[in-house]
Amino acid sequence: MKRLIFLILSCLIFGSCSNFSNNNSNNLVARAGENFLYENDLPEYISKDDSLIKISSFIEAWAKENVLFDLSMINLSQSKKAEIDELVDNYRVDLYINSYKDLIVNSRIDSIVTTEQIDSFYSLNINSFKLNENLVKYRYIKVPDDNININRIRRYIVRVNEQDRYFLDSLNFQFADLKLNDSIWFKERDVISSINFINQNNKSKYFIKNRLFTIEESNYINFFIVDDILRSGNIPPLSYLYERIKSTIINQRKLNLLKNINKEILNDALKSRKYEVYK
Repeated sequence: MKRLIFLILSCLIFGSCSNFSNNNSNNLVARAGENFLYENDLPEYISKDDSLIKISSFIEAWAKENVLFDLSMINLSQSKKAEIDELVDNYRVDLYINSYKDLIVNSRIDSIVTTEQIDSFYSLNINSFKLNENLVKYRYIKVPDDNININRIRRYIVRVNEQDRYFLDSLNFQFADLKLNDSIWFKERDVISSINFINQNNKSKYFIKNRLFTIEESNYINFFIVDDILRSGNIPPLSYLYERIKSTIINQRKLNLLKNINKEILNDALKSRKYEVYK
């Protein structure tokens, strides 16, 4: 097997192979039952170093798939094979139908959603947007503990005016992590998962507005401060829901359009006598 693959690899790399037939497109590599794998069926790999391993794995995977398929055709009952064939046919039909519907919808859909429409949707459905978890605005910097600007970083992350933000952004390459966009609301669980010293057990200690926490850990100093918290049960601002509402409006348009398309298709089929109901 290894010798065969070495010969195949030599053919692919050097472009010639006297061990196979002169017609490279028909060079036989492997057989599994009545299935044949030819040289031109093999994937191309840029690196010579791992080509041998990858080609070997490819051939083994190909052989395993074909042997298992042949065994399944021999050992599965006719009723089971008929059941599978029906599932495959149904799936094929669904793929074609859904692809065609997508084609029609995408050609007709009005994807422009105005700010007024989003505002109106937000106002009409405001009570359905109640939070089921806390949202947090925060700032966070993780910096090596030998950074010469530690004191300035500590001072600037608290007050963060435009000049401070510019200075901290200019040091971005020195930080292991940096989050200064405190105008964005984050889900509490996302904050917990992104900062390793905060967890579900100690979160109440750190989620306190306007208190700077300085956490030292192996060769790093973490600066963390919460700018604002919106508790579960409250209504989030429109800015937090903007893209979600926009997507909802477009999806509603798609559903309505699909209903109309289904009616149109049946009506057109009836008119053209492609669809008839016999009583």
